[in-house]
Formats: sequence, C-alpha cells, structure tokens
Amino acid sequence: MSKKMDGFAIVTGAFRGLGAAMIRQLAKEGYDVVIDYIDDQFDSNAVEKAQALADEVKKEYGVGAIIVKADVTDYAQCQKMVDEGVKAFGDKIAVLINNAGIANGTLFAECKKEDFEKMIAVNLVGSMYCTHLVLPYMMKAKQGCIINQSSVGGVMGVATQADYSASKAGLIGFTKALAKELGGFNIRVNAIAPGMINTIMIASQRPEDVEMLKSVTPLGKIGEPSDISNCMSYILNADFLTGQTISPNGGLTI
Repeated sequence: MSKKMDGFAIVTGAFRGLGAAMIRQLAKEGYDVVIDYIDDQFDSNAVEKAQALADEVKKEYGVGAIIVKADVTDYAQCQKMVDEGVKAFGDKIAVLINNAGIANGTLFAECKKEDFEKMIAVNLVGSMYCTHLVLPYMMKAKQGCIINQSSVGGVMGVATQADYSASKAGLIGFTKALAKELGGFNIRVNAIAPGMINTIMIASQRPEDVEMLKSVTPLGKIGEPSDISNCMSYILNADFLTGQTISPNGGLTI
C-alpha cells in the first residue's frame, strides 16, 4: 500500500451502491470525504441516506465527511460541490471518483431525444464538469488520482443500451487522453468498467434476467459493490498506473 495522499476525496453519486462502498473504503484509508447525492427516480430519501453514510464513516473511521446535493449535469452545482469540499477540508483535492451515472435499457430506435441527451449529460459531460473543476487544485498540488466509472457496456457494447454504452466508452477515451495530459503533474487518471454488480439497477431486473446474466458470466455470479471499491483502492495506491481501464466483471468480456 502506498502512503495516503495529502488531501480529501470527492465521490459523485455517492449515497448508495457503488458510491457508498467507495466512500467507506476511502474513509477506511483515512480520507475526508465529500458525499454527493441527488434525489432521483429510485430514491426520494437520498438526503437521509447520504447523511447516515456521513455519520457512519465519521464514527467508524474518525474522518471528516460532508454531504452536498449536486446534479452533475449543472456546472454551477458541481462548482458548489467542490467549493464546499475546499471550505470544509482545505484546498488539496487528492481524489475524484466520477461515479454518478444512469441507465435506461431501451432500443436506440425507441429512445426519445431527451433521454439519450440526458444519458450523455450525466454519464459523460458530468464527469468532465467535475474533473475540470478539480484540476486547478490537483495541478497546483502536483498530485491527484481521478477514477472514472465506466462499464462493460463501454468496453464491448450492450444491446438496448447504445446511449449508455456510448457514454461509458466516451469516459474511457476521456481517461486515456487526460492521463497523457496530466502525467507531468503527477496526476493519475484511470477507469473502472464494472460488469454485473449487485446494485439497485440489478435489483430492479426480473429474476430470470438476473439468472441469464449469471449464466453468461464465467464465474457464474453477480459481483458485489466491494469488488468495485477494492478495485478503486488498488488504483488509488498503484503509483505507476495511469490511463488504464480495469474491468471486474467475472469474465464476462472474455
């Protein structure tokens, strides 16, 4: 394990699922954390869950934790999130996890224009907004780790998820280009491309569809959020790793 970087961490879409698992791992490694949340179609109790997560990691790991409501498709709200973190923890931003994302599962020919525009806005442009806002701090400190949450959809393409796959493939290209731009500043940029993970998106699927997903995965199972937070921890502490996409997927992309 490498020495913890000086500074705090921001995780978007962080109050549940993969985001919450990564918040817990970051706190375990000693990072003060900014927990981004927003009410959405799945959950109207986001603020309560975000605050409960903040209270949990403060008590369990003795770190600082704040919650900030910010829609990543709004640059001004992303600026507020960064500003609140700097106000609470100082001007050294060590880690940014661009985790906020949505999916729909619709044939592209049947997608509404506003639906695929929103997909790109949340999954790709939102990550670009947040990255753009933290870079001045990371470049000044000459250190930082940015992790973009891609997907197997961005690696191999998934039917009924063309817009989702496009947004996640875009994140991989963004990751590679930024890694080349920022290496001289000791800022590492990598991506995680999860396979089928046990989150609210899987929970909303029909049981027979989940069994089908298991059957086409060589390990024969659905992954857990901890599989992704463990991958994040590896990337965070792998000082010679940049521009890479790591895909914990049970062998799905073989």
